[in-house]
Amino acid sequence: MADTADHALGKDPVEVVKNELADTPVAGAAKQVATEMKTAFGSPQPEPVPEKPAPVPAATPDVNPAKQLNFTSHVPATPSTPPMVGGTASSEDVDYVAFINETLMWTNKVRSTFYFVAGLLAWVVVRAVSKSDTTLFTGLCYVLLASLFWNFLRAAMAPAFAARCTWAHSAVTRFAVSASAATINAAAALHDRHLHGIDPLHTLEVGLGLWVLSLLGRALPFVTLLLLLHLGAFTLPVAYKFNKARVDSLVADVYGKAQAQYEKLDRRVRATAVLVPMALLFVLLPALDRLVAVFVCLAYGRVWAKPDEFASFQKKRLEPVGATLHKAMTPLTGTVTTTLNKYEITPTPRKKKM
Repeated sequence: MADTADHALGKDPVEVVKNELADTPVAGAAKQVATEMKTAFGSPQPEPVPEKPAPVPAATPDVNPAKQLNFTSHVPATPSTPPMVGGTASSEDVDYVAFINETLMWTNKVRSTFYFVAGLLAWVVVRAVSKSDTTLFTGLCYVLLASLFWNFLRAAMAPAFAARCTWAHSAVTRFAVSASAATINAAAALHDRHLHGIDPLHTLEVGLGLWVLSLLGRALPFVTLLLLLHLGAFTLPVAYKFNKARVDSLVADVYGKAQAQYEKLDRRVRATAVLVPMALLFVLLPALDRLVAVFVCLAYGRVWAKPDEFASFQKKRLEPVGATLHKAMTPLTGTVTTTLNKYEITPTPRKKKM
């Protein structure tokens, strides 16, 4: 009768069921049934469902807010916010040769001071390692043990902080990777500039310079030679800049007189003047330096060869040899690449199994 009266009064049948079952042991189940009935009958005023707040990621080893730095921000840099290493500027946009020249010429004094002091500190470390009786492998183990000991103490004193201090994908690791990539790109730019081998005269100059340095490396200890190279790189270019007119005048005078006398000689005499000392060095020097002497002779001959004569010799003799080597090496490189990919020798993304 009560139900009939309630229906007659126009009450929602869902509310009636909820009121009757509110104090029974099956109240929870009845509430769920009532919600389903309300959905079925299309109640004009559904109960509002409170929105759950978005979960905030906790500072755990898996999600560390302190390390979620944006290294790919597309916001252009301003003078007050210079671009980060590994940021938006691509490696193709960086002129590493100009960067190195500006650093060695002290154009940016802060940057030059930083690299000069960093080089001296690195030299101190290298000198200490070379003078130490500890082997390289033992020293590496000691460094890892020191890191483990520090992490052990930190985990004991501040476990929550230690759990967040991981190296994988951290800001420091990303910066180190970016700095290493920039250093490798700078070294590659220097290689392409001075060791490309296209300019014959520059090839001869660089080859002779490297050979002289290799001979100095035998006469001087490695640590001493390293210090002299570092100091010379940061002092000689600046000294030449301030005395450029005087040095150029002296060198031009000496070189001009030597060149005038050298031009009077026949090509055969010129070749003899170079080949005879090289032949003596070839006999006196070790086997590796003999190969260097052969290379210097070839570079010298390439410098003094007439363009038309070398072009003819290159087309008839050298290019067929290069084509044969390329034809023989192409299948080999393809086989090596296929093997590396097939057996996953190099770290590559894993394929998802279907």
